[in-house]
Amino acid sequence: MHHVTTSPSMKLHPGFLSLLLVVAVLATCAGCATTTPPPTTTPPTTTIPPATTIPLTTTTQPITTTPHMTTAPPVTTTTAAAPPTTTIPSGGGGTVQITLTAQNIAFDKSTITVPAGSHVVMTFQNMDPNIPHNFALYTDSHATTSIFVGDFVTGVKTVTYTFNAPSAPGSYFFRCDVHPEVMTGTFVVT
Repeated sequence: MHHVTTSPSMKLHPGFLSLLLVVAVLATCAGCATTTPPPTTTPPTTTIPPATTIPLTTTTQPITTTPHMTTAPPVTTTTAAAPPTTTIPSGGGGTVQITLTAQNIAFDKSTITVPAGSHVVMTFQNMDPNIPHNFALYTDSHATTSIFVGDFVTGVKTVTYTFNAPSAPGSYFFRCDVHPEVMTGTFVVT
């Protein structure tokens, strides 16, 4: 600590000593601690093209989080005129494996084609975080007579639905029961 010695004839203003003390403390602490904000990083983005051939292979990508991230990276959404279709060659019966993805409140396929009476094993991927979806198959777009109704799946999550396709060839209707106006498609039985 510094001592200030004054002569009896020298009078110091009371605020001067306080100011002198503040300057001394600041001079002592100058350069003691500096903070540098952590560098911001952008997580890698992965684009997975829709599957267009059968059999389909599903690859699950791990989700990576950055603990100090304060803003999300920009999201780019592309809307196609018509989603791709999945067609399984007819041949009657057998097991058919299909992958259907729900993302951005839309299915990745507008048409699915399977043989009559086939056993369908559907990998259903809900890629919408905290949003429920399902796959439901009906006799027609009125959706009054169901053929198969899958449980609701809150994303992000993947489940497997299994059911038998109708034995009568024709066009049937599928949808997400949570979003029945925007998530629809045609289920063709050959």
